[in-house]
Amino acid sequence: MMKILSAPYTHAHSFRALKRLHKAIICNQILHSDLHKLYQAMLHLERYVERLNRKRYKKTIQRLMLNHELKSLYSISLK
Repeated sequence: MMKILSAPYTHAHSFRALKRLHKAIICNQILHSDLHKLYQAMLHLERYVERLNRKRYKKTIQRLMLNHELKSLYSISLK
């Protein structure tokens, strides 16, 4: 489920949303009358993607730290 946050969007969100819209316009996939609606939707999407990537990054770091700790414990037990 996509959670809608009320916090302001960053310039990076705005840039990535405009980049997606630009590609869609070039490929003739959207109508000019839908631009404002789609821009708002793209802003929400960009923030959501950023949150997913942040969660994924945290999980990866935690997994790497756990692997490192397990390796160090394993090497200590071999000595």
